[in-house]
Amino acid sequence: VPTIPNNMKKPLLIFAIKCSVIIYFAACTGIDDYTNTVAATPHVTKGSWKINLFTEEKIDETATFDGYTLTFEQNGKIIARKNGEQITGNWAEDDILKRITINLNTKDPVLAKLNDYWNISNISKSGLSFQNAENPSGGRLQITSL
Repeated sequence: VPTIPNNMKKPLLIFAIKCSVIIYFAACTGIDDYTNTVAATPHVTKGSWKINLFTEEKIDETATFDGYTLTFEQNGKIIARKNGEQITGNWAEDDILKRITINLNTKDPVLAKLNDYWNISNISKSGLSFQNAENPSGGRLQITSL
């Protein structure tokens, strides 16, 4: 049976203690954040949505989205409609980071503002609120069910 030299026992013990502490804190603090999360997908894939609030750099630009409806499909497709026209794209939810990504295939500067990573900040039966992942204090998006 091989033995561990005395000069290796101390670093091995310190490594084992560090790993135990990390696992303990992860188990006590972080796991609840992941297991108690409410996913956005079951909500947004039911029906159509209107943009109730959109701010960029703390400037309210909600009015620029008047008349648009958004439909999030289960297969990851998103459709923006206004006056009989429709723009398609993709969307996805990251359950671990608690965010959705929107990527509409458009050059329209208004709709292109939705193309971003959005942190999920609130989910209710009638609506969802998001904050811009890169600029949480200045970028907000809120959608409500139609």
